[in-house]
Amino acid sequence: MDLPGKRSAALSWFQRLFGKKLPEPEREPERHPKPPAGSFPTTYDRNNKTMLKQLKEAKKYKHIIEDASRRYDILPSVLCGIGSRESQWGLGLKPSGPEGRGDFARRRPRGQRHSPEPPDGPGYGRGLLQIDYDWHEMARTGKWYVPRENVMYGCTVLNNARKFLKRQPFRLNEDQMLRAIIAAYNGGATATANAIKAGQDIDANTTGKDYSKEVLNRSGWFQLHGWQ
Repeated sequence: MDLPGKRSAALSWFQRLFGKKLPEPEREPERHPKPPAGSFPTTYDRNNKTMLKQLKEAKKYKHIIEDASRRYDILPSVLCGIGSRESQWGLGLKPSGPEGRGDFARRRPRGQRHSPEPPDGPGYGRGLLQIDYDWHEMARTGKWYVPRENVMYGCTVLNNARKFLKRQPFRLNEDQMLRAIIAAYNGGATATANAIKAGQDIDANTTGKDYSKEVLNRSGWFQLHGWQ
């Protein structure tokens, strides 16, 4: 840093001698800090009203989410993003809350269901992370309506998908693996692996063909509000 008065005196002397201004010193290029590891960009405004309502709901289960995160090595923000996409943290279910159901569109029997509709009533998605009735015994006979049970089970699905994908002949970097695990939660691990083997987008066999991208978009928003 120049001392006061030194530069002005030098400028005056240089101008009298050469009749032109003293050249400005070169400035260092502006440096932008890299985003922290594990951060996700988001298109959602920080004050998005719909997301703020979901944030309020997710906070009710913060201790469960953080416990599940430690047990299964999944970022809390990613779990928040999945809960947001699946059920709006209960706000999008009927009835609203952890005991609610979603996915009411009728479909042919598949998985372990052989009846036209679930015998305990409509709604294939069960609870906060929308455990599917057809594919998971937990959604048929387990305590899917209990927040801890639901979130922990959802994490076992993610963890099993991770183990399955790591056994595949292809190799994914860390970001790709995270997307693949999330996509598998929605579309199934085998379908996700098949998409990758075929050179398709990781989300090719997911709902809307954007499931993992949208989950991480929402995860980035939750990171803006302090979730790791």
